[in-house]
Amino acid sequence: MWEGLAGLGGLSPREAEIVADTARRGIYQNFEREQAPDGTPWAPLAPMTQRERRAGIDHRGIPFSVGGEHPILRRTGDLMLSFTNPRHPHNVTVAQRKRDSTQITLGAEDDPQTPGRIATLHAGGVTETGRPVPPRPFVGLSDQSINQVAEQARRVLIQRVERLTEKS
Repeated sequence: MWEGLAGLGGLSPREAEIVADTARRGIYQNFEREQAPDGTPWAPLAPMTQRERRAGIDHRGIPFSVGGEHPILRRTGDLMLSFTNPRHPHNVTVAQRKRDSTQITLGAEDDPQTPGRIATLHAGGVTETGRPVPPRPFVGLSDQSINQVAEQARRVLIQRVERLTEKS
């Protein structure tokens, strides 16, 4: 049992995935609520973007079907899925296990055809077509989500201790 307790802070790959999934739900909530992790609402869509949405075709001539004003940052859903679905081709989930701890990093890679797009949509800037974009922070966790991640990690560790005590 004592050897098992020595490595208690280092999560197994499966345990790290359970905790990471809880964090991904926190990022998903940012998109659902259309707000930054600190609760600040995102800026509304520009009138030009709202017109494109109502017409069902964007400035590049690509058809789509979403509401005029909402959802924000979910025209196709790809951006949100790249952060919240571990099987998405642009999702990045890294769990680094050190001696007695595990660091979990969640993120997404830009599509090679639109480099810098994630940073522009998150922090604001200018798109590849020259259109200004206000900041709409979506990366990060609210205090509530942080507490949920901490609680999930606690549950995982309690389960491990229970398994260790059953063996002894």
